[in-house]
Amino acid sequence: MSEFILGISAYYHDSAAALLRDGEIIAAAQEERFTRNKFDLSFPAHAVRYVLKEGGIGLDDLITTTFYDKPYLKFDRLLETYHSLAPQGLKSYLSAMPIWIKEKIFMRNLLKKELNKIEPCTPKITFSEHHVSHAASAFYPSPFDEAAILTIDGVGEWATATIGRGEGSKIKILRQLDFPHSLGLLYSAFTYYCGFKVNSGEYKLMGLAPYGNPNSTQTKEFKRKILTELMDLNEDGSLLINLKYFDFATGLKMCRDEAWSSLFNIPRRCEESKITQPYMNLALAAQQVTEEAVLRLTQTAKSLTGCRYLVMAGGVALNCVANGKLIRKNLFEDLWIQPAAGDAGGALGAAFASWHIWRGHERRKKTKGDMMQGSYLGGQYGEADIARVAEKYRASYRRYDNFDHLCEDVARSIAEGKIVGWFQGRMEWGPRALGNRSVLGDPRHPDMQKRLNLKIKYREGFRPFAPAVLAEDADKHFDIDRQSPYMLLVAPVKKELRNPLPDNMEELSLFDKLYHQRSSIPAVTHVDFSARIQTVHRETNKKFWQLLNAFKKETGIGMLINTSFNVRGEPIVCTPEDAYRCFMHTEMDYLVMENHLFYKKDLLHCPNDKNIDQLQKYLDLLCCPKCSNALSVKNGTLSCTNCGVDYEISHNIPLLFCPNDTDELKNDITTTIKSFYEETPFPNYDDFDDVSSLIMKSRQSIFAKLLDEQIPFESRILECGCGTGQLTNFLSIAYRTVFGTDMALNSLQLGQEFKETHQLERAHFFQMNLFRPCFKPESFDLVICNGVLHHTSDPFLGLQRIARLVRPGGYIIIGLYHKYGRLVTDVRRLLFNLTKDRLLFLDRKNVDPNSSVVKREAWFKDQYKNPHESKHTIGQALGWLDRVGFKFIRSIPKSKPLESFSASEKLFEPDTAGNYWERILTEIGMIPSGTREGGFFIVIGKKKHSQN
Repeated sequence: MSEFILGISAYYHDSAAALLRDGEIIAAAQEERFTRNKFDLSFPAHAVRYVLKEGGIGLDDLITTTFYDKPYLKFDRLLETYHSLAPQGLKSYLSAMPIWIKEKIFMRNLLKKELNKIEPCTPKITFSEHHVSHAASAFYPSPFDEAAILTIDGVGEWATATIGRGEGSKIKILRQLDFPHSLGLLYSAFTYYCGFKVNSGEYKLMGLAPYGNPNSTQTKEFKRKILTELMDLNEDGSLLINLKYFDFATGLKMCRDEAWSSLFNIPRRCEESKITQPYMNLALAAQQVTEEAVLRLTQTAKSLTGCRYLVMAGGVALNCVANGKLIRKNLFEDLWIQPAAGDAGGALGAAFASWHIWRGHERRKKTKGDMMQGSYLGGQYGEADIARVAEKYRASYRRYDNFDHLCEDVARSIAEGKIVGWFQGRMEWGPRALGNRSVLGDPRHPDMQKRLNLKIKYREGFRPFAPAVLAEDADKHFDIDRQSPYMLLVAPVKKELRNPLPDNMEELSLFDKLYHQRSSIPAVTHVDFSARIQTVHRETNKKFWQLLNAFKKETGIGMLINTSFNVRGEPIVCTPEDAYRCFMHTEMDYLVMENHLFYKKDLLHCPNDKNIDQLQKYLDLLCCPKCSNALSVKNGTLSCTNCGVDYEISHNIPLLFCPNDTDELKNDITTTIKSFYEETPFPNYDDFDDVSSLIMKSRQSIFAKLLDEQIPFESRILECGCGTGQLTNFLSIAYRTVFGTDMALNSLQLGQEFKETHQLERAHFFQMNLFRPCFKPESFDLVICNGVLHHTSDPFLGLQRIARLVRPGGYIIIGLYHKYGRLVTDVRRLLFNLTKDRLLFLDRKNVDPNSSVVKREAWFKDQYKNPHESKHTIGQALGWLDRVGFKFIRSIPKSKPLESFSASEKLFEPDTAGNYWERILTEIGMIPSGTREGGFFIVIGKKKHSQN
């Protein structure tokens, strides 16, 4: 009878689950792929369910569940560290201890509780030491009968690095480096200081390092200071950290910023700010020190074990630059690295440790290669799953009966410069996409690297891309003499493929260096002529091999750019729906899911607003704001065909603002508000903003994130009062057409400038008065009007005017100041006026250190100096919606008390409006909201269909 073991990693980062059957891997997956929460650290409930389903078993069928850590040992390390360094670290201690005492120290009970949520069971729980889990994940699935084992990461329980020996089914740890002396934490400290996030940005630091100047005096001085001030690096690869410069032992940061600033004479780089040469040089110095430490550790491993082969795991084993240099030293005959070398791989290692070390089972003889099945260990989806997605999104596609014909067509499209999302078979295990959840492009195309970073991945432009190459052709293009199936080795591009560098290469800026065409495969050649290689083998991934072979027949080169199928800040896609949504959120040209080729429709958009002829693209939506008749393009202006009024176009923005001159609006303050915002513009985009940072910042707002996830693709949207157009630009990144309007031209110009700089072709900006719309009725699927109507003399009339623009069955979102939620702001306004604005600290946004002075000033003037505002209730807004022919959908906050707004809210699905008293209770509860968001509420309505 088969025996099953479940391995789990959780609660720190990269939670995962893996399942063994009689010592063979059945399935493995990270939790983030299912929850869509990158680096998810929660209990991997979804991953556990998946691997159990793949094995066809329940929890009670397991002989044991093994956790990848020993909590008591980790708790011992924490207590001893805090005790030895006291009174330092009191804040960290007070933060960490309640969680440990409440949950983590009782990990067995916690794991049993979580497993029972999946299904009732009586699980047997065992524990493996962290670095034993890493060692087991590296040795047991490897192709070697015996090998030296090297594990390096931040920290486990006590160990930060180990050297061991594996033989048969046994592993023996020979040397151990203990906390706080850690090569992984040292590298993470440089990651933090160079402005990237710890535990996720280390690969960015590695990618930045080649831009450093190795001959620079500054780089050499940085390296000297690292080796003399920050650490002592011993001949055997062990090291001592100078805790004077670090805060990770007892604090809440990686390093002491002031001490580092004094040592290196550069401040810590702010995240997302411009990367200058000193940070490139610092990244290079850190990489050089890391490579030297890894090399010395491997030399020690060789001398201690006498083994011909080496296996590696731990987060530092993902430093493929160091790995590539290691193999060229020829210390070992071959090297094998666990594809999921970080903490996720600990789940697999824990299961292997349980099977071989504690249960004593011998390793099975392998006929060829390793046990990782090409690392395709995740979920697989079939025809029915793809068909459901196509039906849900009404997606256009073509199904191929012959896969070779599909490959031929896709290869031809890629050769023509198209970018393709490629979704096949089982999902990859580990951080690298290996041809089953990949985005593919032509490596010969000079600007493909730029397009992929800025228009597909929405990430930093300096980041390199990896080549996927037919295994039999790898040595024709790269100086590599072995397989690299898991994209964990870097090798140089062949010299005969390289182009000469300019004499002043080191003097060039980062992007001038980047965009110099360095070889005949420029899109995968990094600035130091290196490439992170994936060799594709017919035996492990026949379909991807077929595509590469088809591309070779088409172009003569069996190689493609292969990058992970995701955008910045999100995990690699898991399901067909994940893939389709990512496809539609980017500038990918085609999506292939199994035998299905998806393509985008030619939607309404303006590819280049600088060409006035492109106004014809959306002219049929426009009307004269004065008389509501049709407009035509004439002599570089928009002209009314009825009243003959000409409307200018400035900075590619049609100026369709028409003043109010009717009796409907008495005591009109439109001109006053317009003047106020022209004198007090909305906050500017930051100087370093690009599309990726816009996405990241926008998605920090739960509401904006939900809008982006739930507004259907191909929708046509109007945002009234868009300000600088950040939401308009953000929503247009996905395959939607978005029109942003505002009265203040200076704000619109900022949105237009961002749109043109980053080629956001589906965003369009117009100057407009919402009382005099320049669009025809029923033109939009969704109209958004947040924070505008309460600055008008007649909010209901304004709502009537914009409500006409929504098509039947479409939606409107209005945001208003709340009658009670605004009380706190009113009190503060009174105090500010009485003290001549001396008590600004009473509004925490006015003193937020993470916000620029310009943004704080704009917030203050908008909230406290605006010449007019009105305040409203949810009940009043519901009455308005009904009067203009809309059905209430939901409100934010919820209109019923004690119902919280969640990150999984369905914005466009009907909710109950609550009765009068329920709304009163909710609205009284909004009084404290004035301390946070200025007492703001939102209602969403759906336009009723005509009864005729």
